[in-house]
Amino acid sequence: MSVLRLFKLYLLLWVVFGLDASVVAAPKQKPAAVATVPAADSLAAAFGAMPSMWGVRLSPDGSKISFLTMDRDELPMLVIYDFTTGTIKPILSSVPNIADLQWCKWANADRLLCGYTGIVFNGYVLYGTTRLVAVNSNGSKMKVLMQRQLSENFAQFQDRVVDYLVEDPQHVLIQVPVNQSTGTARLNIYTGGLEDKTQQMENVRHYISDGRGTPRLYSYFNGEKIYWKYRLAGETKWRLLYSDHIGSDQGSYSPQGFGEDPNKLYVLKSYEGRQALWVVDLTAHEDAKPTETIVYANPEADVANVQTLGKYDRLVAATYATDSTHNEYFDKEIERIVLSVGALYPDQQVMVTDESWDRRFYIILVTSDRNSGIYLRYDRENRQISIINSLYPELKGRTLSPMKAVRFTARDGVKVTGYLTRPQGEKQTGLPLVVLPHGGPYARDVWGYDWLPQYLAAKGYAVLQVNYRGSAGYGEDWKGQGGYKAWRQALDDITDGVRGSIKAGISDPARICAVGWSYGGYAALMSGVEHAELYRCIVSVAGVTDLDIYKYEARKYLKGKAVREFVGNESEVVVQGSPLKRAAQLKAPVLLFHGDRDINVQIKHSIKLDEALTAAAVPHEFIRYKGAEHSLERTSWRVDLLTRLGAFLDLHTTAPEQVAGGR
Repeated sequence: MSVLRLFKLYLLLWVVFGLDASVVAAPKQKPAAVATVPAADSLAAAFGAMPSMWGVRLSPDGSKISFLTMDRDELPMLVIYDFTTGTIKPILSSVPNIADLQWCKWANADRLLCGYTGIVFNGYVLYGTTRLVAVNSNGSKMKVLMQRQLSENFAQFQDRVVDYLVEDPQHVLIQVPVNQSTGTARLNIYTGGLEDKTQQMENVRHYISDGRGTPRLYSYFNGEKIYWKYRLAGETKWRLLYSDHIGSDQGSYSPQGFGEDPNKLYVLKSYEGRQALWVVDLTAHEDAKPTETIVYANPEADVANVQTLGKYDRLVAATYATDSTHNEYFDKEIERIVLSVGALYPDQQVMVTDESWDRRFYIILVTSDRNSGIYLRYDRENRQISIINSLYPELKGRTLSPMKAVRFTARDGVKVTGYLTRPQGEKQTGLPLVVLPHGGPYARDVWGYDWLPQYLAAKGYAVLQVNYRGSAGYGEDWKGQGGYKAWRQALDDITDGVRGSIKAGISDPARICAVGWSYGGYAALMSGVEHAELYRCIVSVAGVTDLDIYKYEARKYLKGKAVREFVGNESEVVVQGSPLKRAAQLKAPVLLFHGDRDINVQIKHSIKLDEALTAAAVPHEFIRYKGAEHSLERTSWRVDLLTRLGAFLDLHTTAPEQVAGGR
């Protein structure tokens, strides 16, 4: 991308995205139990690298792909690869210190739409905002869309495309936000003009189109309840489809979109205690309620999402996870492609991620626990497969560690599942152990490549990941009250997994540490409070440290009431379940990491815990990353984190035996 075009984009966006981000800030130093940080070692450099490509999309005719990658300044940029000519061309860049390029998608055969995200302060509120840019595949005719038309109003999210209007190469259907109201309009992707604007409706957050250019569904949220309203084909009247109070125990209701039939709406909602895929018939039935029919339900797991492909985003599969991720295919041709490619890559997960409009070309991702991922292009007409690229070329030549599903019996007799990753080599018992609870808490670990446990295994550690009660994917009973109200239950499951690994001889009881990110950081810290006898060190990355702070920060956002309901007000939760309020009970050394642009869990959590640990004379270290968001999506941040993490673990567990070929 030319300096002139980057400067032009900078001028167009700087008023809205005025950030002051930079590289890793110098950490605050603590005098006690602080590991000396070496220069980044080869393991940290290899496993901390961001992927070489993501957001891979086929052009409508399949002759090109677009993808995002990091430029030399560690900023996401758009790149186009032409299969016909073999040329690769950088097209569009992020704007330094202002906005990151987040996604790109082909709007027609030659023009792409791209979304930018930035994090800004509005008074004392830290919030995310988005902008939309269009550009031709050769890099010409770049234009910022929407911003100028909405400049006189507060318009936080400006990149929400409702329908790509694939039969109209000049326009897309876009959400038009104005203050607290939202409507829709046809957006000219060349001129930026808005046409056929609909009436703005207050508190409307999300429109869903039937895939043929007509919004048929919208969600309305007033802070207390969420409503979904629909309309029949050819009508303007909106009718109530679903409503529920925030914090209700009815289970989630999540419309996924329309299939090839523009009157069939697909929805994820509960069936016999687990999330299932339903179809809702929105064909005119006078004033009768639309009929709902089960499409797919799994007896063991929640349906997590659906997969759509092609020109009209047709439904091809329902996705769920047991020990690993599975797809229940409705499109038999896609299933045949997956099975054919899978025969060439046994014991791997094969996923079709994109399709050309004529259904000839496909993008396929192949990955596993020991394969960090490769992208393929499949030509259905000629039955040919070509390799595009590996996701992590820095790992070439390294043997990754197997991730095995494990099951253990918790103290109350319930079977709990998780994963154990052990280092390569002959020694498989008496290992130093890192217990790595997942974030969320309404999330889960699943079999596959993960850079953090693989780094730890390469360092010589066994890694235990537990899908404790409160995790997603196992149904409503397993979710229970959630990982905050039921924090003791989550910790009991994690602790029972650790004790089980000791009993089985896998881990050395004198060399165990807890490491976690987000809610996982909370769980690691609370494990150190409740079970100080088990842990030699504790690490929290962007962790929640106090539930009163969590609720207080959430009050500034629409999710405020939902967070208050989810966390609750009982002393057992907000006092006994607070690492901050119980900081003096932490006995093991603590290492904290946090980015100062984290919206998910704001840095105040780690700042306050840092102060409390200092007051209680608990040995610790606090590393702050300037400009970093929740996931630390820069190679330099991740390499620094792994380097410091590895040194800290080695210091407090004694250095594990060197893995053959590990460094």
